[in-house]
Amino acid sequence: MLDAHLQVARLTRELASHLLERAVITARHLDIGVTEVRAVEQLYLSGSMTSGELGRSLALTSGSVTALVNRLLKRGLVDRQVDENDRRRVRISVRADRVDEFLAAYATTIAGGQQIVERFSDADLTTVVRFLTAYRDASVLATGMLAGELPDNRTKNGRQPKLPASPEDPDA
Repeated sequence: MLDAHLQVARLTRELASHLLERAVITARHLDIGVTEVRAVEQLYLSGSMTSGELGRSLALTSGSVTALVNRLLKRGLVDRQVDENDRRRVRISVRADRVDEFLAAYATTIAGGQQIVERFSDADLTTVVRFLTAYRDASVLATGMLAGELPDNRTKNGRQPKLPASPEDPDA
């Protein structure tokens, strides 16, 4: 069983490294930063998000996410909209007129990914999603525990850094 876990760990690390490399290449192509690429990717995949949700998904502090959103707004990549259900909340989303420009860098990846997905049955894909969700949740939990155990893993004001929350977490 440990061998299977190590194989999964190795493959997920390889995938994470590849995704970061792709973000670096896309950032160069679009003349923006890697964090900006990661944010637009997250907003495209997840839909509109609050600044807090975006910050947790990218493991950024509130100050960093504010600066990030301001850079994205200045570049015309995102819009801010008042939440229809709670006028105190502001949601951030990728501008519809910029999606195609951004996705052009991913055309080959999207086509290849779609071909792979089509090879699997719906039941197989449901299992894959269930596994990846559980694996991610276990990683988030372990990271939170590790952050609490390491004394030098605190911000300057002594607070614990915020960790990405599980999308299923109702308190997120």
